[in-house]
Amino acid sequence: MAGENETAGLPGISLADSRMTDPAGKPWNWRLFVFLRGLAVLQFVKGLAYWAALLLSGGSPDPMAGVSTARLVTCAFFAVADPVAAVGLWLGAAWGVAIWLLAAIGQIAAVALDGSSSTATVALTIAAFAAMGVYIVLSVKARLELD
Repeated sequence: MAGENETAGLPGISLADSRMTDPAGKPWNWRLFVFLRGLAVLQFVKGLAYWAALLLSGGSPDPMAGVSTARLVTCAFFAVADPVAAVGLWLGAAWGVAIWLLAAIGQIAAVALDGSSSTATVALTIAAFAAMGVYIVLSVKARLELD
């Protein structure tokens, strides 16, 4: 009989994410959820681009010939960190946001330390700063909405 009382009042398990189904109830929470999902897709694509740079650069038999060790380590770091952050962001987990922030700060540091930054890497850095700002605003508003 103790088993019956322990499960009373617990919500049922659902595969649907409740944050996505009711945007009218908590619009800032919904906006944060959609932002994190969009960011997850972008992080995954960025991670795939780093894997492509590692595996397919130049089409030569030795794709990393002539690439500096610093560039190789940077590509390897982001090839792993970006897809892992994407999974965490997609799930809405706190660790996903933490890994994404670490990767974004690493991206900013890599561009700041690299003397030969291209327009694309500078654009990615500006986008990282903008995404961090949007995340802060959305998370603060979503948190205030819960109170």
